[in-house]
Order: sequence, then structure tokens, then C-alpha cells
Amino acid sequence: MGSIFKNGDDILNWLDGVSINLMNKDLDGLWARQQAISDNVANVDTPGYKSKSVSFENQLLAQLSQNDESQRGLIDGLKNVQPATTISQEQSSRLDGNNVDVEQQNIEMARTQLNYMYSLRELSDYFSRLKYAITDGKS
Repeated sequence: MGSIFKNGDDILNWLDGVSINLMNKDLDGLWARQQAISDNVANVDTPGYKSKSVSFENQLLAQLSQNDESQRGLIDGLKNVQPATTISQEQSSRLDGNNVDVEQQNIEMARTQLNYMYSLRELSDYFSRLKYAITDGKS
């Protein structure tokens, strides 16, 4: 297994770099969002149920924009990012107090599924490039 050198001191494994950690956290966040949306749709007829949403993109962007000089510090920061689930306090137009909008949830699920498939494809491409480099272009 190869490794890259940063500042002569840090040896980073190809499987523990910024790209792989960022993709991993992206998939974790998208998975959590899919679960929250599924919960919302499953509880559309539950009186008093309040819809949930998951955010993580802003946390990832904030972590990436920090001016940490070391790649290891950035990786450690990415590993600490966790998806945040919030419960909506929006008023419901329904008499039972449920505020789930099924149309909006279906749109969010489709968008999340597309993002998840795209992220999986990026991860697959990353490993394909690694394989190509390791095998010197030979299968």
C-alpha cells in the first residue's frame, strides 16, 4: 500500500485521506437524511407528529474552510462532523397537529437518493483510480 508525504513528517494512508473521509461523511449524512424522511412519510397520519430534517453540509463546509495547516488536522475535524437532526416546530394546517408535507418529503427523498447515488459513484471512481495507479494501468 502506498502513502503520500506531507511536510516530511505526516504519512497519510491513501485510505485515510481528506477525499475518502469527506465522501464517507457525505454518505453518512445522506443516509441519516433518508432515514429521517422515511420516518416522516411513515408518520404522515400520526396525530401530533412533527417532521424531522437532517443537516450536515454546512458543518462539512465549515470544517473544510478552517485554516488548519495539517492534512491530519483536517481529517480529524471531518471525522468529528455528525449529521444534526432537528424537529420542525412549524405550525400545522391540520387539526391533528401533524406538519408532514408528503409532497415536499417525496421531493427531498428523490433529491437525497440522487445525491447518494452520485456520492457512491464518486467513491467507486476514487477506488478505480487507486487500483489503476497501484497496478500501473494493468488489470
